[in-house]
Amino acid sequence: MALTDAQRSFRAGRIGSSDATRIMAGDWQRLWAEKTGRAEPANLDFVPAVQIGIVTEALHPRFRQRRTGIPSIPADSRTYVHPELPWLVCHPDFLTWSAPPLDPFLPPDTILEAKFCGSPQSDEDLADRYYWQVQQQLLVTGLSRAILSILRPSSYSSVDIPADAAQQERLLETLRAFWWHVENDIEPGDPMPVPAPDVEGLRVLEMSRHNAFAAYAATLVATRDDMMAYKAAEQELKSLMPDEARIAFVGGIGGGDGLCITRSRDGRLTLRFGAPARRHMERAEPWRPDGAAAEPAFATDEDEDLPY
Repeated sequence: MALTDAQRSFRAGRIGSSDATRIMAGDWQRLWAEKTGRAEPANLDFVPAVQIGIVTEALHPRFRQRRTGIPSIPADSRTYVHPELPWLVCHPDFLTWSAPPLDPFLPPDTILEAKFCGSPQSDEDLADRYYWQVQQQLLVTGLSRAILSILRPSSYSSVDIPADAAQQERLLETLRAFWWHVENDIEPGDPMPVPAPDVEGLRVLEMSRHNAFAAYAATLVATRDDMMAYKAAEQELKSLMPDEARIAFVGGIGGGDGLCITRSRDGRLTLRFGAPARRHMERAEPWRPDGAAAEPAFATDEDEDLPY
């Protein structure tokens, strides 16, 4: 969300939700310098990823409503302040409902946090990255649930993040410790990051005692170099496919039938093991370095379309 000048000024001496992410990540010294006026915050006006996120923010409610039927409303006109801690504030992107509201006057109970992702990060990675930001927003607003709304160039997804009292207590304890340094004008060090819990509650398993799993894993590890060499050779072979050829093959490799590459009518190249069909073998001619066509090895009937 793009903050107004008034919101930026109000937030300058307080902890916002993106500040909470930095605090939990251990980025204390730089943030302390910003909060005490010793350093200017980073200028994000010309950071492409940030600006794309701002421009595409309005799309998130449309995608969520199309998927769930649940509308969302903008929340950018309001700055939320913690009821007991005036230095703790947030600016949610949108407010929504956990289920379709039957009563049009029923207040929203869910935060919709909009994120644009142009990198190959998974939903789990993004939930881990923004977990503390979302928990800070829930802590300040008093709402019970948030949805991390993820828009990618080719897809839309979302992750539910419920309010967690134990994790919020952990968050608040860390924020208080950082804010003490700001209030007392004492420069902090950079502590160790506080990792986010697994939002999905999935287990992490070491599988060496599963005989079949471990055996197949060992096979993949042992043959990885050969597999990489295979992929590289396949790519090189396709790049060497002569432009005028519909089939190119080499026979009798390693005592087998060799392999061939075929070109479909739309130009797609396919590699397979074995010799070409007999009718194509009868029309085969040797490749010549100078590109000159040779006479067919055998006399054949009139050219016929290939079934590729």
